[in-house]
Amino acid sequence: MNRPTEGIAVDAAHSTKNLVTEFQGIDLATGEQIFYKNLGNQTVNIGEFLGVVEAVKYVIENDFQPRHIYTDSVTALTWFKNKATASNKKCKDLQKAEIFLKAFAYDVDSIEVSHWDNKEWGETPADFGNKGNSKK
Repeated sequence: MNRPTEGIAVDAAHSTKNLVTEFQGIDLATGEQIFYKNLGNQTVNIGEFLGVVEAVKYVIENDFQPRHIYTDSVTALTWFKNKATASNKKCKDLQKAEIFLKAFAYDVDSIEVSHWDNKEWGETPADFGNKGNSKK
């Protein structure tokens, strides 16, 4: 498969130095940032998962086409498919995300979420470019 050129790519980063977890979504067709959020001091897995959920909300609210989201996080994919996280961290954003995924399951299940293959396609366009900053 060739590198995707349509859909939304999401990624997260966590800085242990600044104690900041952030995520963003990029429109693959235009290269534009369509959302960004600073979560404070969380974990990269939480950021990756919430990035996927934010992209799902964006697709539903804006009737974004194609209904396809890419993440390079296997953990985020698993949590998304299960509509539940395996995090022990207390985080209201996680609770709200799980409730949203279950409450809007009909719409959520119509959106394709796929693994972004970094080896095959290079870093996702949503990558923060700070690998030396303990991203994953």
